[in-house]
Parts: sequence; structure tokens; C-alpha cells
Amino acid sequence: MTDMSVVAIQFIGLTISFVQLGIAAAQGFCYYRAFPHDIRMLKCLVVTVMILNVTGTLLASFMYWSFFVNCYRSTSPSCQAWDTAAMILLFVSFTLPFMVQSFYCHRVWIISGKNIYVAIPIILFAVSSYVLGLILIPPQEAGAFSNNAILKISAAGAFQSVLCDSTISLSVYFYLRPARAGVHRTDTRIQNITNKFTTMGFLVCLLAISIFILYWANGFAAIGGVAMVLRSSYANSLLSTLNARKLPSRPQPMDIELPTISVHNSR
Repeated sequence: MTDMSVVAIQFIGLTISFVQLGIAAAQGFCYYRAFPHDIRMLKCLVVTVMILNVTGTLLASFMYWSFFVNCYRSTSPSCQAWDTAAMILLFVSFTLPFMVQSFYCHRVWIISGKNIYVAIPIILFAVSSYVLGLILIPPQEAGAFSNNAILKISAAGAFQSVLCDSTISLSVYFYLRPARAGVHRTDTRIQNITNKFTTMGFLVCLLAISIFILYWANGFAAIGGVAMVLRSSYANSLLSTLNARKLPSRPQPMDIELPTISVHNSR
């Protein structure tokens, strides 16, 4: 893969992540306008996810700007090593998906009737993927995928993330499918497909699968671009799921009919 193709992939991923950042900001604004009475923990989750998404996008922008200015076509050791901003970006890239996957795990646990046999595999996949990601952060200081051990751990973490997202998507689809719920959907096919890709996690599942395929195909240069899109997709998936809920209905005014009292004048 040539240097120009690597630059193009990274630039496309960064551009899409900026577009998704704007969409996430709009969704966050709509969420706080539509659901001001949600529990505090859920509001804190939304704020944290949005802060991590903004931080990751800004760090990625700074990281690639610094690379193009100082290290483009350079093979010096200082350019091959990852700086503090890149290490924080890795932490954000592993933490944000873990938080969203934990939210979906709680959602699956509720819609499945608190079935622990469905929730436990999701918890194990999410925790193992997050732990493997945190293990990867310190060795990356010497350079991305500097040895085979780091590469194997990265591929294992990506595979665990694929298993987690696949289990979440299939579980949500199984428990919310119209045939099971007994609800006749009135939305169009396009709306139905969009709903499945955003609120059921199919989009992040496909992106996670693509990252694992890139590990398997040694397409390491493209992983960064897809990872930026994946991080923002997790944030938008969470916000779209929360905004897809039915708006709380306002109390209807009560019509009170006052009895009439007839008064007869007696002389």
C-alpha cells in the first residue's frame, strides 16, 4: 500500500468522523430537549460518551496534522514512536466502545426479561475486548504493531469486539422483531433498514468485522481510518437508540363540566 493511499484512507476516515461528530452533537441536543427527566446516570453516560467522542476526534486531527507537518515520508525513530496524544487516543478508542457495549448489554438484559444467559456472554466479550485493548496501550509507545505479540493481541481484541457486537445485534433483533412483539410496523423498508443499522447495532458490528478482516489481511494502514469511523459510530448508535424512544406524553387537560344551578324567583 503506497503512502498516498494510506493518506487517502486516513483522510476519508477523519472526514467521516467529523461529519459523525456533528450528527452526534445534534442528537445530543435533541436528547436533552426531548428527555429532560431521564435518570442522572443515563445523562452522565451521554455526556461522557460525547466528551470522549469529541476528545478522540480532536486528538486524531492533531495527531495526523503533526504527522503530515513533521513526519511525512520520514523513517526516524521519533516519528515511528507514538506520543502521549496517541496513547490517550488509544485509551479513548477502547473506552468509548466499552461504555456503549455495556449500555447495550443492560438493554438486552431488560428486553430479554432479565435473562442472565443472554447478558453474561455480552459482558464477557466486552470486558475481554476492553482488557486486551488496555494491555496494548503501553507497548505501542515503541510503534504501532512493533512485534508479532502485539499484533496477535490486537487481532484477538478485535475478534472479541466482533463477537460482542454480533451478540448484541442479534439479541436485540431477536427480542424486538415484529413477529415476537406482535406489532405491525407501519414504517417503510428504508426506515426499517435504517432503524436496524442504527438502533440495533448492525452498523458498528459491520465496522468491527471490517477491522478484524483488515488485521487478518495485514491492512494495518487502513485500520486507523476505519477505527475513527467506528468510534463515532458507537456514539451515534447510543444517541439514536435513546432518541428513538417514544416521547413522554404530556398530560391531557381534563374537561370538567360544572353543574348548572337553576334559580327560581318566588314572589
